[in-house]
Amino acid sequence: MRHAFTVILSLGSALAQAQSGPIAFAGGSWADAQATARQAHKGIFLYAASPSCHWCKPMEKDVFTDPAVSQYYTATFVSYKINVDEGEGKALAERYEVRSMPTYLYFSPEGKLLHMSGNYKSPTAFLQDGKDAFDPNKAFFTLKERYEAGDRSAPFLYVFGTSPALSQQEALYDQVSADYLKSQTAAELASKKNLDYLFELGTSFYAPTTQYFLAHQPAFVAQFGQVEVSAKRRLIIGNKAAELGLKNDLSGLDRLQQIIVRLMPTEAMQLKGLAHIRYLLGEPKRDWPAYTNAVLAYGKKYASQDNFTLREAGVYLAFFVKDKVLLTKGDEIIRQALAASRSYDNLCTRAKLLHKLGRDREATRAAQEAAALAAKDKQNPEEATELLAEINQKKAG
Repeated sequence: MRHAFTVILSLGSALAQAQSGPIAFAGGSWADAQATARQAHKGIFLYAASPSCHWCKPMEKDVFTDPAVSQYYTATFVSYKINVDEGEGKALAERYEVRSMPTYLYFSPEGKLLHMSGNYKSPTAFLQDGKDAFDPNKAFFTLKERYEAGDRSAPFLYVFGTSPALSQQEALYDQVSADYLKSQTAAELASKKNLDYLFELGTSFYAPTTQYFLAHQPAFVAQFGQVEVSAKRRLIIGNKAAELGLKNDLSGLDRLQQIIVRLMPTEAMQLKGLAHIRYLLGEPKRDWPAYTNAVLAYGKKYASQDNFTLREAGVYLAFFVKDKVLLTKGDEIIRQALAASRSYDNLCTRAKLLHKLGRDREATRAAQEAAALAAKDKQNPEEATELLAEINQKKAG
């Protein structure tokens, strides 16, 4: 009898999940969705996606299908999906300043923009986003209205400054974080809460908050550890250097390297080398030989401190370059990375380089080792298994 009752409960749970289904997106035009929302007195959830969006697929597969998410969004919103690459979706993305995918926009039944969020989220966090849209203390555009009306109180600036959507509006992001920085005393800035806040920021290089981080790194090391602080520092410098490369701004690179020497003299040689690499990578017309040689020289000194830059180079070379000499140097770079960290990602990258070089026997061994490592660590081996299938298909053909 207990077994029968368990089966009934299981069937009931499965049926409830099947009935809830994934979030149902309305068809027709944006105007149609707005009219439906007004008539039904529901908010609107606008989901901005793209076929090239990496995180859209897992959101749609794992989060939009969650029963609690589906039930709340179905009851609360008229949901509408756009492709930001074409047609009306492209126009809407420009109108609402969508900068990255996935982006989630929330509107009142009357069409007023209330809230914005984005990126991959857990079902719980995504459900909270939908609830935050109606909370004036959390809804992004409601907070923005308060800021534009002149609210500069420290508690408000902290709440607004930690809103995820703020990072999509760079100038405002920098300004709000700078206002918060000015609202705090030196002692207050050293608090755990404020160090957490400042460490999580992604403000531009010359923003006061970024410069504060670079000038006070020992305080952050004490809280987050040297590995995390070094990784953030490399990200900040690398992003700025790539931005300068895109503009072919050599004077800007020189200024960046002077700041590196002034603020971080003991690590200056490594960080100047990193800036040079990222500048070359950012250039509109990439000089692949110069980039490859720069990474190779960098890796001989800093492979153990910065594995990411070496793996990144291997990925770019495997994808963009056909020249066998450069690909062979790319293999040397990824072997430097592997000597420091025999990771799944490094093994997959080497397998791709070897495959492109036509060295499929070695590529197979590297991909097999990657797949075995993924199985051991309970990771997804998809990249390795797909590459093995591609190699086998080539052999069969």
